[in-house]
Amino acid sequence: MNDIRHVLVAGGGVGGLSAALAFAQRGVEVMVIERRPDFEIPGVGLGQPANALRVYDALGVLDEILEIGFAYDHMTIVDAERRLIAEHKFLLGDDRVPSFCALPRSDLHRILVDAARKAGVTIRLGVHVTAIDETQNDRAAVTFSDGSSATFDLMAGFDGIRSTTRTQLFGTMFVPRHSGFGAWRVQVPKEDCVTGMEFWQGIEGKVGAMPIGKNLMYLFNIRPEPAGALYEREEMAPLFKQRLAQFGGFVARIRAGLNRDSDIVYSPIEPMLVPWPWHRGRVVIGGDAAHVFAPHLTQGAAMAVEDAFVLVREVMKAEGPIEQRLMRYAQERYGRCAFVYTFSGQWLEQEQSIHTPEQMDAARRELTLNASNRIAVSDRILNTRIL
Repeated sequence: MNDIRHVLVAGGGVGGLSAALAFAQRGVEVMVIERRPDFEIPGVGLGQPANALRVYDALGVLDEILEIGFAYDHMTIVDAERRLIAEHKFLLGDDRVPSFCALPRSDLHRILVDAARKAGVTIRLGVHVTAIDETQNDRAAVTFSDGSSATFDLMAGFDGIRSTTRTQLFGTMFVPRHSGFGAWRVQVPKEDCVTGMEFWQGIEGKVGAMPIGKNLMYLFNIRPEPAGALYEREEMAPLFKQRLAQFGGFVARIRAGLNRDSDIVYSPIEPMLVPWPWHRGRVVIGGDAAHVFAPHLTQGAAMAVEDAFVLVREVMKAEGPIEQRLMRYAQERYGRCAFVYTFSGQWLEQEQSIHTPEQMDAARRELTLNASNRIAVSDRILNTRIL
């Protein structure tokens, strides 16, 4: 009989909800706590690649995701006037799952919340962990922000990039640090010509477009930004317009329409990778608590849901002591996450190293020759099944 019957999941994001759902579907009593008082999600989209879609299929929510989202199988790299540089057909997916399905983050979150609640997961909002005692051999003792306390057979910290669980276990050495770049995002009506992912390579910055529904897409801009930058709402539209000034085509039309009411989101890019093991005692981390990537492979949420699936699978095998099971989880996940961390980080550095028209010409030649083959390497690795 398995010794894991009562689990706490800290963090109600995509990874945490996937872990909670997977545990509950195996008969475990699960509580999810979320620091935020509600599940209102900023207006951005998420591209979910085939490796994530396979996990959602195993969790029983794939059909709803495919019904809401926009499936695509290709990407293009263009210049600031949308002149073609390179194109790539993804080597991801199979007869069951498409290469990608992108949808609003709020819709994906709602699907997972509904599925978790139907599976019997208890969700507490506006609550976070203030103290963890992971020294007990067979329990994790937790104190909550409302003054209550409880013990669990396992605590899984999927509590995001600012994870307090990670700090409790590993201190402050492995924390997100500013890369020197940031990402601006906004949801807009979909352009008819956008049928897959597009990267618009500019000088000192890149724009991307991704369809996330039949009539909706999101536009993003990655460029140098100062550490600690915080922008007020009234600043967002003018600043975003400045950053899009070099781009033509439909980006110029979108730029002209930005105003105070545009749902613009800015976040710094702060990569981080915690070495394994990812646990101490009966407390373990996953998702953004364990790794944060540059967004270039669209694998942030995908790695989180893979973490969730592998964690639950290894824990519930009941093969060996819990220490061994948690060790197997981290060992299996680390190499795959390290690949995404390295590949996406190098892609970020390469694209942001273009500072002059001459460097742009050289980049155009290099991308034309090598971009598709490079992405194909990533496709083959990430299409390897974990299920």
